Amino acid sequence: MEEMFRISVRELVAFSCFAPDIMPATDAEALLTGAQAHRARQAEYEGQTEQTIRHVYELNGASVQVYGRMDAFVDGDIPFVEEIKLCRAMPTEARIEHRAQAVCYAAMLAEEQECPAVRISICYVNDEGIVQRSFEEEMTAEALRAEIHALLAPFVRFAIREAEHRAARDESLRALPFPFDSYRKGQRELAAQVYTAIQRKKRLFASLPTGTGKSAAVLYPALKALGNSLTERVIYLTARNTARQSPLNALRRMHERGMQARCCVLTAREKLCPAPTRCHPDDCPRAKGHFLRQGEAIDALLASGITVWDDGVIIAFANRYEICPFEFALALSEIADVLLMDLNYAFDPFAQLKRLFQRQKNFTLLADEAHHAVERVRESLSGVLDSHELGRIRTEYGKGYGRKNGVYRSLTTLIHALRALECPTGETTLKEAPEGIAAKTQIVLDEAIAALPAAGAGMQELIRICLPYLYAQEHLDEDYAVLLEKHGKERALTLYCLLPGREIGRVTKGLRGSVFFSATLNPLPAMKQLLGGSEDDACFALPSPFPPARLQVIRRNISTRYEKREESAAQIADCIHELLEHHPGNTLVFFPSYAYLNLVSGHLDTDRLPELWVQKRDMEETDRDAFLSAFENAKLPRLGLCVLGGLFSEGIDLPGKQLVNVVVVGVGLPVPSAKLNAVRACYQRHFGDGFAYACRIPGMQKVLQAAGRVIRSETDSGIVMLLDDRYQQWEYAAMLPQEWSVSGKSVACAAARLEECK
Repeated sequence: MEEMFRISVRELVAFSCFAPDIMPATDAEALLTGAQAHRARQAEYEGQTEQTIRHVYELNGASVQVYGRMDAFVDGDIPFVEEIKLCRAMPTEARIEHRAQAVCYAAMLAEEQECPAVRISICYVNDEGIVQRSFEEEMTAEALRAEIHALLAPFVRFAIREAEHRAARDESLRALPFPFDSYRKGQRELAAQVYTAIQRKKRLFASLPTGTGKSAAVLYPALKALGNSLTERVIYLTARNTARQSPLNALRRMHERGMQARCCVLTAREKLCPAPTRCHPDDCPRAKGHFLRQGEAIDALLASGITVWDDGVIIAFANRYEICPFEFALALSEIADVLLMDLNYAFDPFAQLKRLFQRQKNFTLLADEAHHAVERVRESLSGVLDSHELGRIRTEYGKGYGRKNGVYRSLTTLIHALRALECPTGETTLKEAPEGIAAKTQIVLDEAIAALPAAGAGMQELIRICLPYLYAQEHLDEDYAVLLEKHGKERALTLYCLLPGREIGRVTKGLRGSVFFSATLNPLPAMKQLLGGSEDDACFALPSPFPPARLQVIRRNISTRYEKREESAAQIADCIHELLEHHPGNTLVFFPSYAYLNLVSGHLDTDRLPELWVQKRDMEETDRDAFLSAFENAKLPRLGLCVLGGLFSEGIDLPGKQLVNVVVVGVGLPVPSAKLNAVRACYQRHFGDGFAYACRIPGMQKVLQAAGRVIRSETDSGIVMLLDDRYQQWEYAAMLPQEWSVSGKSVACAAARLEECK
């Protein structure tokens, strides 16, 4: 049977016609001036612009429809096609990929209009659309046909191979059984909800407690939908690399049961690259000729039969073929059926996989740990100009390249403008962005881009500062806040995104289903709003699958408010002593701040307590591992003092005797600030209860994440102690899980109840 494929001119040229080396890249041109330059040049034409064209080619037993839009087109006996490209340096010749695009349009024009020849031009223009240089040639229809066939041949071979893979994949998925012998309580209902969301192209928001087996219950119906052609790819998002292990384990079990889907992990460049230098052939030997060797590496990986491409597999094949592991992973992501990656690759405009999110909508998104998405997306959509940080970059650049250059001078102008902004000490909210700052930032960005090939890492850092600010400036509206902070002579100007759910909703609109799930996605109706959901989207919640009696929850009426902390510190210490006296074992205590932690620790009687481990600020990975290891391998009980919302309050797994008690001090409310006030006012405007959305909900999510460390399996048991008088208030009590039986009973009674359950 003859295959039929479709590909755009841009995609075809990128596939078959590419430079051999990895070169530094920035999205600045495309984001800021490329479109304006095109429009300015096109305005001069009497002919047609943005003219759509397509043609079907027959090649190697396959039909391929090539399509695209010509930048400029003038009809005639010998038609004229122009490809417009933005440039800031005078080109000496047309880039090979730019010429190839013009050739493709001309070849299709020659076929569709049956003309003997076509004139092509690759026209390079500046930001205002003024021509810097153009390269013209006239080509016969036969020559054009030969060139486009040469471009199509490797794509057709690839497309036929991929079609054969998809057929085998879909057959295996349709026959795939659930990866475990039976469903846990609620898993089947969850799977049905996920499948329905994909089928209807809707968003689903699901609260799934620990022990639900959520990775398998969400992935399995998504893969079934893939096998039934309801979606073309499954993308699994996490907020932390460590959270990928559970879905990877589920996928490996499915492979053991016959699944033939390809699964790829996409990890950040800095974690994959063996030598984190500038991505340039002059600095990294793997960058030189990378794309000449990458195809062979992909073929070898596919021939190996390995179907789960995690970091280890990607690095091993990258080492074998001396290529960049991150660029290799990006290439693999395009042929993977299941892609595991960070939230930023979906929602951060400067990290987003544009080859997926800006060119396609035919995939399904599964967002694990979705409670993190609001703050992560808010951060990515905000921009900050800090005069102190910019001064550091200027000093370093001046040492290496002197002061008489565009980068140094433009930075000096911007820094002086920032330091001149009037502001009381501390942080304040401005009514609008200060005039002239964006224009000066744009000049710094232009100079940094021009200096990038020579200066490398320093300019990349500067570009990463300028771009988000200019992006936020471009999107500035009532759902952004303009904040100015003063420390001595230094100023930090922030354009702060207040409503990130709007962008989350935009990105996920029209996908083949999106599922946002977490153990603490409560309350669901509110989280649906915060994550950009609409009235048509569904909510689904499961109770804990574990026996409720195995978790004893005690609350104590102690005020932990800031002004009461001095007098409450001794009470907190007494509660810790009582807990460990009557229910000894590994225990974690979570505080709202390091200051409160230190205050309470001064009241602890270490002679009555187990060995003490204390979380420190900015812990290195080795220190974090040592802390966890102390609990995982403890022969005697350990007591850990930690900060709520920090390293150890979520994402760690200490089953069985590794953790039997958790104490949560306070209700997790964020520290008051100008940013928080702005968010609260925005939520009040949109949702009607600013304090609940901005403070209570994220605070209680931290509480539930910390408490969730106790029960990790069917056989676990333990005590959670909640220390704050606000747990008595219905607004807070209503956010605790329904299966929790919360009381003020003694620890001795709770411990006795746990013994009865064994």
